[in-house]
Amino acid sequence: MLVDIYCDESRQDLLVKRDSLSPQNRYACIGGIWVPFSKREEIKDAVKKLKKEHDIHGEFKWGNVSKNKISFYKALIDLFFEQKEVMFRCVVIDAFEVDNDRYNDSDQELGYYKFYYQLLHNWLDSKNDYYVFTDFKTNKERDRLHELQRITNRSLYGSRIKILQAIDSKESLILQLQNILMGTVAYKFNYGDAGKSEAKKELVKEVENYLGRSIEPVYRNEQKKFDIFKISLRGGRQ
Repeated sequence: MLVDIYCDESRQDLLVKRDSLSPQNRYACIGGIWVPFSKREEIKDAVKKLKKEHDIHGEFKWGNVSKNKISFYKALIDLFFEQKEVMFRCVVIDAFEVDNDRYNDSDQELGYYKFYYQLLHNWLDSKNDYYVFTDFKTNKERDRLHELQRITNRSLYGSRIKILQAIDSKESLILQLQNILMGTVAYKFNYGDAGKSEAKKELVKEVENYLGRSIEPVYRNEQKKFDIFKISLRGGRQ
């Protein structure tokens, strides 16, 4: 089977800006949404329909979630959970534990892509072929994505990732949908139940209602619709 994986990150600046860390601003997330290639156009058309119904124009993202458009964002979550073949996975990183100086030769970019590798390596398998798309990010090293593709393919014992490239989230409805799902995870981990946005807390609760539990980590061998893995760095180890 050919599968599209759309990846994005939340609060990635925390991995390099330690002076911005606080008890309610400490968790970064890297996540992806899994869409069988055969379902891609169906999902895109469904999102377009929702945008039209709710009078949404341009890019939608977690930062724009508000009470007056809450019905649209809830409909997106409904859409995701109604599509049985579409899955979401996210790794959560406690930025307080990250030590790039010690373990990445002070190369924050390298540390960042190590976390990306953890997302892909523990999710993909050798049964499928993959097109992997990440949100565009300016890198100091131009070959980062190619290196990520090469190393991940090696872990899969073959060239299963056929494409790994950056795209502009403004041009991808599925990447924007992923951003909303990942936003619920980042919000819950960073604020718990103490967030100030009633609209965002409502979306967190919407996801939790579908899950039948709180947004929290699962065991690695649990293959579920909505997977969350909290990386343990054990005192800064990467």
